Amino acid sequence: MAGKSKTRSPLNLPNLTEIQPRDPAAPSPAQAYLNTLSPSGRRSQHTALNNLVYILSGGAMCDALAFPWELLRYEHTSGLAAYMVDIGYAKSSVNKHLVALRRVLAESYQLGLYSDHNDYYRAAGVKSLRSETLPRGRTLKMEELRALINSCLADGKNPTLGVRDAAVIMVLYAAAVRRQEIVDLNLADLDLKEGKLRILGKGSKKRQVYLQADAVGALQNWLELRGKQLGPLFTRVTKSGRVMLKRLTPQAVYYLLKHRQTQAGLDDFTPHDLRRTSITDLLSAQVDVLTVSAIAGHASADTTKRYDRRSEENKKAAAQKLPSPFAEPPSPLENPNQENEKPS
Repeated sequence: MAGKSKTRSPLNLPNLTEIQPRDPAAPSPAQAYLNTLSPSGRRSQHTALNNLVYILSGGAMCDALAFPWELLRYEHTSGLAAYMVDIGYAKSSVNKHLVALRRVLAESYQLGLYSDHNDYYRAAGVKSLRSETLPRGRTLKMEELRALINSCLADGKNPTLGVRDAAVIMVLYAAAVRRQEIVDLNLADLDLKEGKLRILGKGSKKRQVYLQADAVGALQNWLELRGKQLGPLFTRVTKSGRVMLKRLTPQAVYYLLKHRQTQAGLDDFTPHDLRRTSITDLLSAQVDVLTVSAIAGHASADTTKRYDRRSEENKKAAAQKLPSPFAEPPSPLENPNQENEKPS
């Protein structure tokens, strides 16, 4: 009697379509990895892990917490990136998924779930895809930053809101922080006397950032209105100007900047562009890339270099240095015989 043909995943991976979910009482490598992330990162990478489980199991599973990651071998992971591109994933998205994969395999190894360390190293050795992409976002000029702050301080309808928004913008720029990081700040994280902030970054990594005098002054102005009660550093302000000790959301920061951008008459930019501007300005001021990387909370200086927009400005300036074949801007060519010509 002929045996039943085994169902294969689209990747034609052996054994993964017939695996059983792990025992709920057993340690979960996926949970161990997700526990190292911030709430926003946890949601994003949990989704990425679920996607990987669905692909690797050929649709048989989609729960990353129940998936036995320690069963993955080189033959399972080596073709994963190419397959994901084939089914429509962007290279940047594939690389994000591969980061999650490598991290959860590392947790499997640390938990002692791999009986042979060579199996782990081979499976986790999958390389990220290289992609040449145009730089995203933009940097703001100093006059644009000045216009933003002035639009806040000129808010006659709600001066308290204007003072808060000015402080938010100054900290986004001066500390090169992410949106999630600025809303996670508490009053206890600020040392005004030393002019420094304690920031909780990606992966629950903590760092200290020192602020320029303008940012310290903006925070002092805000605290005079906010008060010294413990709680979130940046809070909500009602339409009547009353301070509420409720934390801002990342989306609120986005809309705050959109509102002030419109008031100042500036071109579109994102909160992350203020971080990008800060990093570029620090590098332009000859601050070494390792120091800038530490300020920005980057795990690698290579990440910091991707934020550097000096090369774009240099290319723009270089284009203007090419010699012109014209001593003066050319005028429309005239036909010297035009007056003598008769219409045919």
